[in-house]
Amino acid sequence: MLKLFTESLGAFLTSALADMEERPVVSFVLPGAVAGKNALSLFLSSMVENTDLRSSEVKYAQSEYGAVAIRPPIRLKCNYVVSVWPVSDNLAEAAFVQMRLLSAAYSILSSVNTLPQAFIPEIIKSQDIPKPVIAISKDDLHNRPEFWTSSGCMYHPAFSLSATIALPIAEEHYEHIVKGVKTDYKINQKQRN
Repeated sequence: MLKLFTESLGAFLTSALADMEERPVVSFVLPGAVAGKNALSLFLSSMVENTDLRSSEVKYAQSEYGAVAIRPPIRLKCNYVVSVWPVSDNLAEAAFVQMRLLSAAYSILSSVNTLPQAFIPEIIKSQDIPKPVIAISKDDLHNRPEFWTSSGCMYHPAFSLSATIALPIAEEHYEHIVKGVKTDYKINQKQRN
């Protein structure tokens, strides 16, 4: 589910930025250049369950094999570091390309609270689970020098994006459940003579 969502997020950004002359490609690996292309990096930096959205309500349904317990999905908060890596050898031009693409990506992502319907993966549409929620985040990982050092890059302008997605939990099947019992009591009546 996380892979599908991340790829869909990349497809949405690629589509939204397709009219720009820089035509960026989306990369999901550690931030860095993509040979010969302007790259928009969507690096998943952390994920944790959002316990504020946790629900304990279990729904039960009947199936041909017995009862099924459908647990509410886990709500997973994912943080992405969004950065741009221009292809230009001219440092001044590269800086402006970076600014244009980063501000365009920021503008697009801050104007929506979920992916447009056309980009939501089919598995999410077909299940009865909440749609992904996206928002610009205050996570400051991109401001920490150790992040860039550990990724082998010089400091780079970036922003953080938070996405909360629902991860379905496997259904629990119960085979020997009594579905219902029908009783027919006959009352013996004594005949009086």
